[in-house]
Amino acid sequence: MVLYMKTKIFNYDKLAPEEIDEHIIRVKAIMLNSKNEILLAEAFGTIQFPGGHLKEKETLSKALIREVKEETGIKLEGDLTPFYAIKYYLKDHPVRGHNRSIDIYYFKVITDEVFKLDKLKLDDQERNGNFKLNYVPLKDIKKYLKQNLKNNQINKIVNREILLALKNMEG
Repeated sequence: MVLYMKTKIFNYDKLAPEEIDEHIIRVKAIMLNSKNEILLAEAFGTIQFPGGHLKEKETLSKALIREVKEETGIKLEGDLTPFYAIKYYLKDHPVRGHNRSIDIYYFKVITDEVFKLDKLKLDDQERNGNFKLNYVPLKDIKKYLKQNLKNNQINKIVNREILLALKNMEG
């Protein structure tokens, strides 16, 4: 499936496609409610949009529906389409001599359905990372992300991703 959408590529080591050993695909939901609040997930001190990895033979839409239900208890329906993607080409990641590409597809989801803690189906890593959900007013997102920079160094990268996705969601 070829999707045409705005895409940001980070390829600092100028890797060619044939140099990639492993290809990871992730999906993320930018979930907004009528109060103009955004739902964010946190684990291991890292702020993220709800979402996760694509499973084998799964479409992007089905992966998003599954991941949102597992992480929020909210049931999405239909054939959802991403509006934006970020692609990374990473040399020696996660180990030396292994190159990985990571594609992250972003979907805009408007819902006033509230997350259901009793319906979450978290994996061991999420449970061990003290997974939690939080609504943040969209107007306060930059301040919120800045406050969480100190919690985990990976937040520098993830915050950039969040802000790029939000910027491209707005047009």
